[in-house]
Amino acid sequence: MYFIFEIEFNSNKSYIKNLIVAYVKKSGVSAQVMQSNSAIYLVLEKEQEKLEEFLLGLEQILPASLYMKGSKHYFSDTLPDIQEIEAIYTPLNIALCPNCQKEMFDISSNRYYYPFTSCNSCGTQHPFLDKYPFIRENTLLNFFKPCKNCQEELKSNPFRENYPLISCIECGVALRMLDKKSERFANSKGEFRKLFEVSAKALSKGKTILFKTLNGYRLLYKANSDLINPNTKLLMCNANAINTHLMLIPQEFNAILSIERPLLRVATKSQEIKEFFPFNTFVKYADDAMSILLAKELVNLGIDYICYEDATSSTEADFLVDYNLPTTKQEDCQLFINQDLHFFVSGERSIFPLVVENPNKRVVVANKKIVNRVDSVNLVDNIELFDLQEPKVLYLQKGDKNPFNTNRVYEFSDVKATILSVIAQNSLLNEKVVAIHFDNRLHFSYYNGKSVADLITPSSFNSQNILGKIRLLREGSDRLVENFKIMFPKLYNRLMKLDKDIDFFSVVAIILELKDESFNGISSESLHFMGKGGIQIDCKLNESKFDYYAFLASILSYKIAGVEANLICYSIYESFGDYIAEIVQQIFTKVKTNHIALSGIAFANQPLLARIDKNLGRYNILLPKELPINIDGSILGGLYV
Repeated sequence: MYFIFEIEFNSNKSYIKNLIVAYVKKSGVSAQVMQSNSAIYLVLEKEQEKLEEFLLGLEQILPASLYMKGSKHYFSDTLPDIQEIEAIYTPLNIALCPNCQKEMFDISSNRYYYPFTSCNSCGTQHPFLDKYPFIRENTLLNFFKPCKNCQEELKSNPFRENYPLISCIECGVALRMLDKKSERFANSKGEFRKLFEVSAKALSKGKTILFKTLNGYRLLYKANSDLINPNTKLLMCNANAINTHLMLIPQEFNAILSIERPLLRVATKSQEIKEFFPFNTFVKYADDAMSILLAKELVNLGIDYICYEDATSSTEADFLVDYNLPTTKQEDCQLFINQDLHFFVSGERSIFPLVVENPNKRVVVANKKIVNRVDSVNLVDNIELFDLQEPKVLYLQKGDKNPFNTNRVYEFSDVKATILSVIAQNSLLNEKVVAIHFDNRLHFSYYNGKSVADLITPSSFNSQNILGKIRLLREGSDRLVENFKIMFPKLYNRLMKLDKDIDFFSVVAIILELKDESFNGISSESLHFMGKGGIQIDCKLNESKFDYYAFLASILSYKIAGVEANLICYSIYESFGDYIAEIVQQIFTKVKTNHIALSGIAFANQPLLARIDKNLGRYNILLPKELPINIDGSILGGLYV
């Protein structure tokens, strides 16, 4: 008779399984750990001693995860009959596991306040990788010889057995902090602790710090109206204060504290935060070891959060904290959540490297990443991390650079590949699917079970001479533009001088005079609207295609009428939702399928998705499960074009 503890885990990533395996070894119990694409199974003999004690310890060692849903336990006479995933050893880029965090705050540990703490199952590893395979000789720690204690751990500590990035205060990386007058180094327990104490005190006094985290430079500062700008994000330091300052549903709260540490746009709640972010902002919880240590000292000073923005080594600040290693940055993952629905919008951290279980041995290049065969699986990561062999045929996304000399190249569309990525992630490659891709372009396509065909391609958009094009739309359009010129002369002059390559959403944001002149700015503004319904914005068709200029003319008219920007932004997405639903329903009269695949960054918007669900919710709506919804996900689709 077996006792089986089953954890629902919807990913082939193996760090949770590896953490459980290490805990089993440390505990000395007899157990098996297995993983499929949907669950992790811990199997123990029922009559084993200390079973309850073992399970209580497991609860303490397991972090929250975006992929971990629920768990159950049961007894069985047989082992689970599953198809185990093929896992290969790849570097992670996630937060610290509870075991490493405990060690980092234990004064008796040789990693006390050591910001490069990690283990086989957690931490910031990928930025230290120089090339595959992931062994110490191929990392930035190649020239750091492990001390005697670390060498012993490599053999005896299940959590760091043969770990390529093992280091501690005695044999690891030093930090320095400097301003215009002095320089402070940290390479001992007391010095590391002091550096983070001093950094926290400087921030509490209103100073700015350029912090080289393990994921690149961040400019840190206390919330200050003079410094906050559209690029400002909120870094929560105190987990116990998250619900005090932010208005979260349980799914958002769990995601913020997950070991993947995504970036989320959430509603603000407390008056002190609303002073700087009246409605919503991008938020994440302290993520890498460097940020976790700083957060601890800030909480000791009574500070629950600070502001930050992505920066470079040349960004001006009062203080600089850095280290002498040329780590490479992975972009933060932005997560979208709507009740039980969640998907990545963009980014790399915690997503790449990605193991793709597919027998297809194609070499695919897209968005500066490559699908490369490693052992028996396809591995997706940055091109420069592989020693590449010339492929017989290269599958190359249009616009990407060919890293090989071969002329045998099959070029594919980023849109079609992104659509195929969503279909593949939902295991529906043998089904027929209607697909909509929406970023700055709006594509309607059809997948017949073999390939993607365009149904309605977007008309071209040129931001140069926009107002001149609007004048020619229809009778009365010239008067609309003249009225706009009279009421908003500065804005009129700016629109007349736009370059041709300004994207559609940025033009809309400019017309509405948003601080953040981008898709994110419109999305943020749309969430400010607290009413029940929007206004109708013209989605006129031009030869069966969406007419950008009619849409902009409608926005101009509402702007002249004094309609508030948040209502217009909300209505933009409602109108798009209605337009998309209308076109899709026309398509469904000609094709037989129940599946609709959505891709493109524009779908990372609450009003738009809500409208689509209202209009098309009776169909099976497909969204990505592990890769971003933007074109970063196209690398997977390249295996199927």
